[in-house]
Amino acid sequence: MRTKRHCRNPPPPSNQTPRRIGEDRISALPDAVLIHILSYLPVIDAVKTGVLSKRWARLWTWTPNLVFDQLGEWDEKSNNFVPFIDAFLVLHSSPKIQKLALDLDYKGKRLHLDSSLNKWLHFATRRAAEELNLQLSDLGYFHSWDFRGPVERYLLPSFIYTNNSMKRLDMSFIDVQPPDAVSWPFLQSLSIRSAFISESTIQKILLGSPQLNLLELNNCEGFDLLHIDSKSLKRLVIHGIWYPTWGTDVLQISAPNILSLEISGHFYKRKVQLLDLSSLVDVIINLQLWVEDRYCLLVEYSNILREILQKIRHVEKLTVGATSIKILSMLKERFWASLVSTRKHLILNVEPTERNISDIACFLQTSPQLERLQINMASSHGNSRKVVESQKTSSSSLQLQFDPDSYTILESCWTPKNRLSKHSLERLMTVEIVGFNEIHDRNGIVIALVRSLLKHAKDQVKVQRRR
Repeated sequence: MRTKRHCRNPPPPSNQTPRRIGEDRISALPDAVLIHILSYLPVIDAVKTGVLSKRWARLWTWTPNLVFDQLGEWDEKSNNFVPFIDAFLVLHSSPKIQKLALDLDYKGKRLHLDSSLNKWLHFATRRAAEELNLQLSDLGYFHSWDFRGPVERYLLPSFIYTNNSMKRLDMSFIDVQPPDAVSWPFLQSLSIRSAFISESTIQKILLGSPQLNLLELNNCEGFDLLHIDSKSLKRLVIHGIWYPTWGTDVLQISAPNILSLEISGHFYKRKVQLLDLSSLVDVIINLQLWVEDRYCLLVEYSNILREILQKIRHVEKLTVGATSIKILSMLKERFWASLVSTRKHLILNVEPTERNISDIACFLQTSPQLERLQINMASSHGNSRKVVESQKTSSSSLQLQFDPDSYTILESCWTPKNRLSKHSLERLMTVEIVGFNEIHDRNGIVIALVRSLLKHAKDQVKVQRRR
């Protein structure tokens, strides 16, 4: 007798229709979504999508982000770049754009580019662009490395200084000379690179930008004093100066309301003098040297850095680059004694070696209230996200050999004979080694550093290793 087979109840009907082979799911998306996707493409690629179908033929004319990159997308000898932009803007349909970005070689093309640039900026103003990015590169300047020759810069048109929609402005190789007052009521971020900008112009910008939060001056010239009273500006970045043919050999900075300051790049022996920075909590120092900077100049640079560190002893967080650490190695011990700070967070962007291990120790000695230490080696050996944590009582779990000589150097920093030894690391809670790789620590210097820190820091210190 055959028994009946009892089948399971059939699954409930699905609301989703089966996917057909070759189905165009992207074209099924709403126009608004497709336009949003196109906004992430370079303009020249967005235009190419117009050949897909009748529906796609005009979608690219509504993209809100207009990025024209001559250097990255066009042949250097091509003469079609300017006509392409002109034609694109004529066909563009959206009444408002989010961003206009132009990256092109300006040198030697001033006569026929200035009128086009003025026209494109007029377009951006009429369409209420919130972000303008004008990178007018001088390729010959950078290829020749002759910083003393004449530089062609685009004179920013007067109508741009009155703008009620712009929130971010980035520009390079620009002459910034407002005829009267500046009115940028919604500007939040301003970055100026390789430009001439006077002290009076900076004041006009600050007065006319009540919401400005970030000011970045990268290799600019025309000013010897940065006096910033703005209450909205919280972050100031000074990255190098132009070749020192302008002004004095001292750059003074007074900004009592800023919270974050970055001083980086090459200053050609120009002294940076910090005045009133009473609200400062976060500082990045990453000075650079040229090949021709000889040993004798290191002493001069070290004195400049020493004066900077003396003025920022009150900040909570300090980040120091590898070159700056090298420069500070010229300081004698008596100068380090004057740099004792109240910082709680210290980031050293350097790979510990036999040459700089004592310099790292000097930073630790002058940070008696340090709670968090990060040594960033990632720039040298890459950076994965793996994190290994260990407590003080289990430091041997790292299972690596350490160099006794390096350990001895570190331990000598805490002996009674050392005048800085009274400043302990009893508040240190976290040590983070970023970019660590056993292959690059064959001498065990990093492990020697960690071992010494575990010995002299708080009982529950946490060590994190990010490869």
